Amino acid sequence: MSLSVIVLAAGKGTRMKSPLPKVLHLLAGEPLIIHVLETVFPLKPAQIAVVIGYKKERVKEILSSYAVEIAVQAEQLGTGHAVAITEQIFSNFEGDVLVLCGDTPLLRLDTIVSLVELHQRNNAVATVLTADFPEPRGYGRIVRDEMGMLAAIVEEKDASPAEKNIREINSGTYIFKKDFLFEALKQVKNDNAQGEYYLTDVIKIARTKGLPVAALKTNDFEEVLGVNSQFELARAEAIFQRRLREKFMANGVSFIFPDHVYIERQVKIAPGVVIYPFVSLRGKTFIEAEAIIESHCDLKDVRVLPGTRVKSGTILENAII
Repeated sequence: MSLSVIVLAAGKGTRMKSPLPKVLHLLAGEPLIIHVLETVFPLKPAQIAVVIGYKKERVKEILSSYAVEIAVQAEQLGTGHAVAITEQIFSNFEGDVLVLCGDTPLLRLDTIVSLVELHQRNNAVATVLTADFPEPRGYGRIVRDEMGMLAAIVEEKDASPAEKNIREINSGTYIFKKDFLFEALKQVKNDNAQGEYYLTDVIKIARTKGLPVAALKTNDFEEVLGVNSQFELARAEAIFQRRLREKFMANGVSFIFPDHVYIERQVKIAPGVVIYPFVSLRGKTFIEAEAIIESHCDLKDVRVLPGTRVKSGTILENAII
């Protein structure tokens, strides 16, 4: 099956209270949107379109070294509108389109693969990734019919009191049959509480026409957490750091006090390395086998050769030890 990708990255991120576009805020040393792109590259999509808007030149600059096509959403008229403006980009493409948010950096590749596989098995026109949230406020709710099948996605501002009590939420990650998606978007209206064109209305259109839709519920709600505030960014950072440390520990790296070590995404650490507290490993740092990094070290783009002991308080950049 041929697959293409749309990444929605046009929003300002008002609740971030920052002059930066939301998707350019850093997580483990890299912009949120880069995490999303790096997650989907292993799928080898036919095309990747990124929808940008707020401070578009700054976002374009970050994306300049990536093989993506840009669509500009001059006015933020909703997720449906954002996807609709990419139609021309995919005019020669036949297959399915994966839609992702540029502010969900914790999404796992394995989950996306499972979503694609479910979509294929059900021959669905639309498939959505969902999760059960302990505190679902702010997210669209998943409404299921008496058979447990996906019936609709209701945005919180349009939800009834009963619908607001639903804990299963829409992650904002979907896969659609391309032809169905862009035809359905032409039927979406903005008669809702926010006056926007909701991508979620495409699900309702599919159900009305009796077309097959599907939903995959992830068991790990953390991976679909969006970043909409500085608090949520810090929460995502904590989760991402924990994941990195767990991955390295599973491969034989020893952390004396794991919670007090900061690691960026491109860092490599070989088995047998010992890392003390209050260490920052940044950029493309590579710690080779059986090295010891003592406390209060800050290494950026540094290669530490096998068996080396880096003494406390070492601060280095672009070096080999």
